[in-house]
Amino acid sequence: MAITPRTILTSAAPATIAVISLYVFTALGTMAYKAGRDASHDHDFNHSKRVVNTIVISSGDNPICSEVLDALGTDKRAWTESNWITYAACFDYQKESSRVISVASQGLRYYPQSETLYNLVGYHQIVTGQHEEAVKTLRRGMNNASSQNGIMANNLAWAGLWTPRSMPLDEARVLYRQSLALNPGSCETIHTGLWVEYATARNTNSIERVQALSNFQQLRQMYAPCMSRVHQADKNTLAEIVGASVIFDDIDQQQRGTSRVSTAAMHATKQLVVNHSSTSVDEFCAEAMPLAETHHKCVSLMQENVQRLEQHQRALRQHQAKRTHCGGITR
Repeated sequence: MAITPRTILTSAAPATIAVISLYVFTALGTMAYKAGRDASHDHDFNHSKRVVNTIVISSGDNPICSEVLDALGTDKRAWTESNWITYAACFDYQKESSRVISVASQGLRYYPQSETLYNLVGYHQIVTGQHEEAVKTLRRGMNNASSQNGIMANNLAWAGLWTPRSMPLDEARVLYRQSLALNPGSCETIHTGLWVEYATARNTNSIERVQALSNFQQLRQMYAPCMSRVHQADKNTLAEIVGASVIFDDIDQQQRGTSRVSTAAMHATKQLVVNHSSTSVDEFCAEAMPLAETHHKCVSLMQENVQRLEQHQRALRQHQAKRTHCGGITR
């Protein structure tokens, strides 16, 4: 699955909704929300412009989201766009991608212009490896969403990298630039741009390759501060940083004939080994690399880093053993 994070709830309105969601997750919040909803239900329903059938939905076996559903009410006729986002965000918080896709897709039937619902569906389709479906969803969102903050354009460009038959690289370039124009400091979008230009340079030998490499180097400079996130990174960010390190190394080898050990990639490898030991290097690289032909480069880099870490640990143990044998006191 595509592991590189594509932040969804970053704009003001969705951020407020996320806060509401966390409040609703508590027993006190559930009671307060439900009381307020019941008091205003008849007024909101009578003034609704939508005519839909009554459909009752279930939260499945998730106890937390059951509380949210209880607060919102099972009759979707009364739900606002924020209600749909709140319920989908609960499953997003629980990392239940299939439920997020299901709930947000239902919400789009009522609110077909919701940027956040499109992003929730598209993002989790990417997470679950449904890249072609994500491209379809996010393209539809680009056409229908009433407002856009650049996140959807970036999500679509990233999904397109995994499905080159569905999206030409020229389109992906337009999309990531559109996103960067709105979010110039977004590490995720800069990272997408790096991959678009890298893929373009790999697929042409003309003057377009020269331009793509020039674009790549400009984006590389922009991405440099993003590498420092490795020290507080979750698994998604680790994959993003390793992915960037792999293509940086490949470009350096092509242009200079040499490469160097990336400090950020070493830190990322260490965190993967320590904090995500259940994920193999092969699985991690499959999640991190949108171009199939770069998978082996990622595996090779990570395995070399793992070997370096093991050698370093052996050296530390030998040094500690030597100190202990000599009395364990340093003078």
